[in-house]
Amino acid sequence: MMSTNLPEDGPIAFLNGKQIPFHRARLPVYDLGVMQGATLTERLRTVQHRPYLVDEHLDRLARSITAVSWNVPFDRNSFSNWIHQLAEINSRGLPPAMDLSVVIFITAGQGLADANGEIDVSQPTVCVYTAPLPFPRWAAAYREGVQLFIPSIRQIPAESLDPCMKHRSRLHWSLADQQARSAHPQGMALLLDQQGGVTETSSGNLFMVRKGTLWTPLAATTLPGIAQSHVIQLARSMGIPVERTRMTPHEVMDAEEAFLTSSTYCLLPVSHLDGHKIGTELPGKLTRRLTSAWSNEIGLNFAQQAQEIATIQ
Repeated sequence: MMSTNLPEDGPIAFLNGKQIPFHRARLPVYDLGVMQGATLTERLRTVQHRPYLVDEHLDRLARSITAVSWNVPFDRNSFSNWIHQLAEINSRGLPPAMDLSVVIFITAGQGLADANGEIDVSQPTVCVYTAPLPFPRWAAAYREGVQLFIPSIRQIPAESLDPCMKHRSRLHWSLADQQARSAHPQGMALLLDQQGGVTETSSGNLFMVRKGTLWTPLAATTLPGIAQSHVIQLARSMGIPVERTRMTPHEVMDAEEAFLTSSTYCLLPVSHLDGHKIGTELPGKLTRRLTSAWSNEIGLNFAQQAQEIATIQ
């Protein structure tokens, strides 16, 4: 066990603007986040205990709030201050190599008809908290790659839920990943759209490499990933061409290499799709170049970090 200098009650969180011990952060059963999964969310990470890509996540959160037209009673500065306070307080006593995820979620409010008179006004629930990054789970994936599987469940059409929103209406993802894990214990679902095109996974965006070019799915069918955008910018600055296009499962299987991007694990190589091996080496050449460039940019080898933490937890 690693010792920390956290507050006596453990990690803290912010719930509806109030700082409280994390263990007291609770939602009533009649909150619409519980009842309907009506929840917007963002998840970022710290890098050497400092919040990373905060502005980009808050920009996307603002777009999500605008898309749902909820009257959220806190402004951008509040969210930014909470993120930085939580990172500073909840990282106390952690070794430099140990980082956290920082989570924001906002629900649509409360279901008054189910509140049994507890409240008479509904307003969005706003919470910000931290959690340890799951380095032991990622460590093997950095070495061995992620095994992706295409489930029977399809991506929710944009006509039903705009993919620009990051939300927690995620029963379809739970069922899709359940199918993937039935094929492999660490399997991850890769959803197709209604026309059979590749979209994304529950944790990140997909890239494949063909003839020295990076390919990633169209924005119309996937969440605009913060890490995805960062990798596109990084690749172009390195002279690596990037294309956004409709991708088929067969094209991914025939790719020279593939990887996933996420704000938390940054970049994970993909080894297989539906049992078909992708490429001839793992990680692939371009995956290694981008991993090295990103690690140099932030002053942290995130793949090595996962290996180190996994050995002491």
